[in-house]
Amino acid sequence: MRYGIIADIHGNLEALLAVLFELEDKVDQIVCLGDIVGYGPNPNECCEIIKQRKIISIAGNHEKAVLKELPLTWFYPDPATAVRWTQKIMLTENLEYIRGLPLTLDFPEFQIVHGSLLNPAEEYLTKLEEALPTFDLMTKPILFVGHTHRPLELTHEEKKIINPGSVGQPRDGDPRGAFLIFDAQKGEAEWLRVDYNIEAVQGRMKEAGLPIFLIERLRRGV
Repeated sequence: MRYGIIADIHGNLEALLAVLFELEDKVDQIVCLGDIVGYGPNPNECCEIIKQRKIISIAGNHEKAVLKELPLTWFYPDPATAVRWTQKIMLTENLEYIRGLPLTLDFPEFQIVHGSLLNPAEEYLTKLEEALPTFDLMTKPILFVGHTHRPLELTHEEKKIINPGSVGQPRDGDPRGAFLIFDAQKGEAEWLRVDYNIEAVQGRMKEAGLPIFLIERLRRGV
């Protein structure tokens, strides 16, 4: 079984379509680690593609914020502005869709969560010391996480925590959409990147009146 693992789409339709095109005919199942919405200009379209393609997904902190289940005081001002904008334009059927997303899921070979098993929607795992409590909670040898927008692999004893990076809002200095392919039989992960039309996304963000900092950071991948 080969899985396409994606995370942190953030309403970036161009990046999502580019990643899905790269995954076509290469994997048996695509799995999303949350934050389908937030920051970007096409949250409804991204939700609809995830639903149409039967991509298994969990909720991230931006889903929880759009649903008013996570206070906006959790965010810096510009992301909070983007959450408010997303709340205004989300269609009822897509709000109900993200409301039904679980925080964690188990697969035969691995588990998935947006942040951590200790705090599924909010905690960032960036180094081994932060991840040790989550390693203790893991019931499978591999856990896929998102949230940091940076590709990462942490290893502890015989367990691994793996982050594919962000489809629509990379923050590792590389603006290309990030994702990975996991070969469950071999137990191997391959990180991949894909170019997409960043200018088109930036143009729609400007039309929507989204914060300029969020628009400009797409080109820098930060």
